[in-house]
Amino acid sequence: MAQSSVVTVPPPQVQDYWVSISRQPGGTLVFDGFAPDAVVRDQLGQHDGADISWLKLGSGAPEGYGAATAFGLDILDHLSEGRFALRGSVLTVNGIADSQADFLSLHDTLASKVPAGLILAKAEISAPRVESYTFSLRRQPNGNVLLSGFLPNPEFEQRLLLLVGARSSSTARFGSGEPVNFVAELDRVMPLFALLQDGEVKLENGAWLFSGTPKSAADADSIRAAFSTDRLAEAGWSLALAAPAPSTTAVAEAPTPAATVPAPELAPPVAPAAPSSQQNPSPAPSVEAAAPQPAAEVAPSAVAAPAAQAADNIALCRSQLAELSAQNGILFRSGVAVLAEGADVVLQAIADVANQCPSAAIDVAGHTDSDGEAAANLALSVARAEAVVAALIKLGVGPERLYAIGYGETEPVADNSTAAGKAQNRRIVVSVRDGA
Repeated sequence: MAQSSVVTVPPPQVQDYWVSISRQPGGTLVFDGFAPDAVVRDQLGQHDGADISWLKLGSGAPEGYGAATAFGLDILDHLSEGRFALRGSVLTVNGIADSQADFLSLHDTLASKVPAGLILAKAEISAPRVESYTFSLRRQPNGNVLLSGFLPNPEFEQRLLLLVGARSSSTARFGSGEPVNFVAELDRVMPLFALLQDGEVKLENGAWLFSGTPKSAADADSIRAAFSTDRLAEAGWSLALAAPAPSTTAVAEAPTPAATVPAPELAPPVAPAAPSSQQNPSPAPSVEAAAPQPAAEVAPSAVAAPAAQAADNIALCRSQLAELSAQNGILFRSGVAVLAEGADVVLQAIADVANQCPSAAIDVAGHTDSDGEAAANLALSVARAEAVVAALIKLGVGPERLYAIGYGETEPVADNSTAAGKAQNRRIVVSVRDGA
């Protein structure tokens, strides 16, 4: 009796085994290279937007093929466009992150996601593309330095913060599409920024501006000389310097003549009402006659009402700021005084409340958990409080009302031996200053 059988012929052996997945700007996932069999190829084709028409069958796939393609698809889910490739046991990935959150997540965790037995040879992930690239590095009169606008990556942000010193903070976001030589141009002027008492390095509408008040006349001359020698104007820089404040010695040597200071004018005495006959006017009244009306004649409600209203506003601010602080929504990136994604929502709410009681002083207190050295935690808490103050100033809260305070790890509200407790202890508390 004749018998028949089905023989499965494996795909041809491939020596140089590779596979790539590219996310196109429209969202299509184009697969190219090889898949070990039709089943795997069909599974890959089930992903949204997948085009497997270029994917061929071939034997000899590396042991980590399945884990590698899963890794690649996971990374591409966070990119607006990009490419993943596996060749042998070597992985490469590049592209543009789909959002700020995606960029920061990949920046912090990409290396830890690589499957065992595979090597990540190249990972080039750019921040989301920015149409209008802006940048600002501002030194305020009180010595605080605020970094804002856009930067290409966290490493450059940290380098700038280290250059300008401990009293620096950042509300910058990350974006690609920066001007050509963006980093190099900033490196050229950073030594000059240290010569400013207050001022700004700014990029807006594609033009660079260096402005401010030098610490001295000599520093002003140094800045102008550097602009000329380095041909910064030819590179697109504008320079706007204010005259340095005169030194204390110079003021003492050339005091303002007393004759130029006008004497204060005294308000004329209030005369009594004129009599009906103008033929014989009364003599000028004495000082006693010009005395103001007794305070008892002023209606008490006219004074008490505004005072009571102001007190009510401050009490409401105190209560609402306490509620917002309890949400612990002002978050920072790990170990630095850089506001995390999403903090702007809470900061705007705090600014709105603070502006409802414009006469009240506002304390911004930074706290940390107990991890690390106490001195480092104290410095970090101060820097984070100053970062919040800088953000509130940008949102319209008067700088003369804001006070940054750091407590480090000294005032915990929860147990530092647990992760949940540490999270509660890492906090910013915004409050109406006692006595306000």
